[in-house]
Amino acid sequence: MKNIYKIGTVFIVLMIWACASDDNSATTEMLDFQVETLLRDVTNNHIITNVARFSNQVNILELEINNYVANPTESQLTAVRNQWKLAAQAYGKIYAFNIGQVRDQFMHQALYNWPITTTAVENFISDPVEITEAYVENLSPQAKTLSALEYLLFKTTDVATTNIEYINSENRRKYLEFTSKELKTQATRLVNIWSVSGDNYSTTFINNTNTGIQGSFNLLYNGLYNLIDTGKVTKIGKPAGLENSQNTNPELTQAYFSNTSLAILMKNIESVEEVYFNTQGLSIANYVSHVADNEILNTAVQTKINEVKTAINTIQIPLFDAITSNHDQVTTLYEKLNELGILFSVDVRSVLSITITSTDNDGD
Repeated sequence: MKNIYKIGTVFIVLMIWACASDDNSATTEMLDFQVETLLRDVTNNHIITNVARFSNQVNILELEINNYVANPTESQLTAVRNQWKLAAQAYGKIYAFNIGQVRDQFMHQALYNWPITTTAVENFISDPVEITEAYVENLSPQAKTLSALEYLLFKTTDVATTNIEYINSENRRKYLEFTSKELKTQATRLVNIWSVSGDNYSTTFINNTNTGIQGSFNLLYNGLYNLIDTGKVTKIGKPAGLENSQNTNPELTQAYFSNTSLAILMKNIESVEEVYFNTQGLSIANYVSHVADNEILNTAVQTKINEVKTAINTIQIPLFDAITSNHDQVTTLYEKLNELGILFSVDVRSVLSITITSTDNDGD
């Protein structure tokens, strides 16, 4: 009997040692991975590049608007509308990087605060007070940013009707002009935050290899997860009656005046894919395979990203209309976003020992 006890005790000790060895091995693997190199590669090849691209699109938008205000024609208004879509989609590629000092300075609210308060915009335009650059600068973000420009440009689908409104209202032209100028100022401020010649957050971000919730890798990962969760909850779930309420409200969709909702969401997902599977240096996928010693989880992430993109492409009409007429397709997109979110919040998070912090939907 004593021998049985001894064998059992040895077995338990061996099991504990094996588990401890596995844990130590995983910790060693994580310490061996060059997180700083990953942060540098992602920052230089994705964050700074896409922020600069967004700023450039905003600069072009302001130029097109200035040309339109000086000579309001239908053809020029169409050009402005098309440029707004390019700028909004460029923002879709940088939303995941609303982290750290960028988030602390409320840059998302300054660049694309939606949904917009349209009544307030119209009240400001009809106000007898002269609309100046300083006037617009002091307005709430809910009455300016990319969302206000969308409303001002796409208020009616008919270009001729919108153009006549601008011809007949100097205040409307000024509101458009100075809102675009304010957006350019904020986009430049965002570039400055990351720029080596500005606030140089890029260097701070790269060098911050802490493993806690304020470490840059944890911030980067949470930025990706926040984007997925916002896509599921705010962009799809709430408008489609799939989050906390069965009541649909298509007007809650992002960029519904311009029918650009799905295009922006696609850019969001593309940014997740490009950062996770960074082909221009070390990636999160490299980190996962380094720790897990296999590609099973990375394959699952790629498969789910592909399914989300397919679900987006399946919806062939504006999201605003699809919520009512193609609700099954919208539900499928919601479900695929949820499944991708679970992979990030449970499976990948567990492998990399990430802490999921707050998202833009917490408390909603």
